[in-house]
Amino acid sequence: HTLVNKKFVATGENGQEEEFTVLFKGDNVFGTTVSKSFARSDLKNGSRSITTFKISVPSYRVVESSKHKKYAQFLVVFCEGSFKNTVGVWKRFSDFENLSREVANGNENCKNFATVLDDLNPLSIYDDQPPELLPNAATSWRLLKKRQRWYRCLEAGYLSLKVFLLERFLHDILFESSSPHILRDFVGVDA
Repeated sequence: HTLVNKKFVATGENGQEEEFTVLFKGDNVFGTTVSKSFARSDLKNGSRSITTFKISVPSYRVVESSKHKKYAQFLVVFCEGSFKNTVGVWKRFSDFENLSREVANGNENCKNFATVLDDLNPLSIYDDQPPELLPNAATSWRLLKKRQRWYRCLEAGYLSLKVFLLERFLHDILFESSSPHILRDFVGVDA
């Protein structure tokens, strides 16, 4: 990790400007960017096209604010199509936790291909309960939770492992989902 100790002003959770200090940052040394292509229909002219989505979590930082004390943030980089449409957002662990609940509870935006086919098939054996929606993503999240330390561990070695596991969780969501909507919503990008 690298010591930074730099102050900046950003919009906080309540929409008001807050002053933060970045204490240190580190890279995801084992991380990679992954991509998946999705078919897309143009409603205006009825044509279909392919769009590629990429996601990675290349780094983390530890920040301090008067309101939240010290905490870690993870940089999520999301690209839709060309590199010009790349967005990077800093997310807290609680944001990933909320995403894991969506995955576990079967959010409409994160159905996998098999579930979509079962919904269309009148002979489907799943009348009441569909199969687990994103099993690899759920497994990645459980692995991350097994490795989680108590309270707010801000040690560089632990955060290096955590950023890798968070990235793996997002990769699994991208690979298993039949649409990019859940990840688009996570990073706050409009379609």
